[in-house]
Amino acid sequence: MSARASGGNLRVAIDCLVVDDRPSGVERAVIGLLEGLAEIKPDDQHYAAFVTTAAELPTGPRIEPILAPGWTCARAGRVAYEQCMLPRAALAEGADLLHGAAYVLPLRWSGPSVVTIHDTITLSHPEWCKRLNRIHYSVVMTRSARRADAVIVPSQFTRNEVMKQIGISGDAVHVAPLGVTRQFTPASGERVARARSRYALSERYLLCVGNIEPRKNLDGVIAAFERIDAELPHALVLVGRRGWKCAAACAAMQQSTCAERIIWLDWVPQQDLPAIYSGADLLVHWSLQEGFGLTPLEAMACGTPAVVSDGGALPEVAGDVAPVVPLAAGPEALAETLRRLLADEGALQDRARRGLSHAANFTWSAHARIISEVYREVAGA
Repeated sequence: MSARASGGNLRVAIDCLVVDDRPSGVERAVIGLLEGLAEIKPDDQHYAAFVTTAAELPTGPRIEPILAPGWTCARAGRVAYEQCMLPRAALAEGADLLHGAAYVLPLRWSGPSVVTIHDTITLSHPEWCKRLNRIHYSVVMTRSARRADAVIVPSQFTRNEVMKQIGISGDAVHVAPLGVTRQFTPASGERVARARSRYALSERYLLCVGNIEPRKNLDGVIAAFERIDAELPHALVLVGRRGWKCAAACAAMQQSTCAERIIWLDWVPQQDLPAIYSGADLLVHWSLQEGFGLTPLEAMACGTPAVVSDGGALPEVAGDVAPVVPLAAGPEALAETLRRLLADEGALQDRARRGLSHAANFTWSAHARIISEVYREVAGA
């Protein structure tokens, strides 16, 4: 008899296998979920977090990491384990409910289930995605969402997309905005100076954070920077690992008329990011589409104003704090917005203050509370 059926604690198996040793984007959202679950106190819930040997995830009295075989560190191994072995492993851990925290569920799982859909880009814009991701998520993600008892999404935009692209009833789709990890706070001058020295950063810079891939629209940001670089002392700093189909963005960096002022740092450990955010004058996130958009909030939490596009959920996340530059307006409009903001130090400081207050509304504990309640509802149904 399950713990739920016997009136005891609810035991939830959480599929965290997507997290590797260099997390970004969705992986960091999965880490944030565990961080939030460790902070809140639903004493009737315990969690078995399935992880690869490469992952370092938050732990707590109610969170037990379950190590999958080492071969799950490779994508093919992870998918095979997820679909063929995870259901049995979850049952062996006494799971009453299974949560696919990154788009998919094991389709052989027949018990109560929850799945988090971070975005539907593989369905709405398959041209922005790797072929294998396109095939895997278009089939398995769609079936997972339709089989799940509840679907979690990070934004109202993504909720609408899930309903439109997959045909899920709105009653089954729950919005749980992502959070900002506590370490993202304004860094001291000393920490900023150390980061500048370590990464050879200039005294003043604009910042982009995200994997180098077509959806991040770095070509557009570079085109805007070229229009104003002669007027500014700033460098353009890009933080993000090499992603799929990154040749165009890499060529844009190398062939830019201001290539000597573009600094690409590749992936950076999370403990260094607050100082890099804090040292920037502005964070530019002019992505083509985001299911949420955590980067602008992290920048705001570090006291750095952000500028975003109107791609997907970014205006929803920005609120009335970060200027939204429509993609259709082109790099000229982004350049003009950057020029105007950087010319008014008082307005920039005001946006920084408002950004700190805005980012404080987004916490992993709030994210986890919503999901914990969904677990309770699904288990009790």
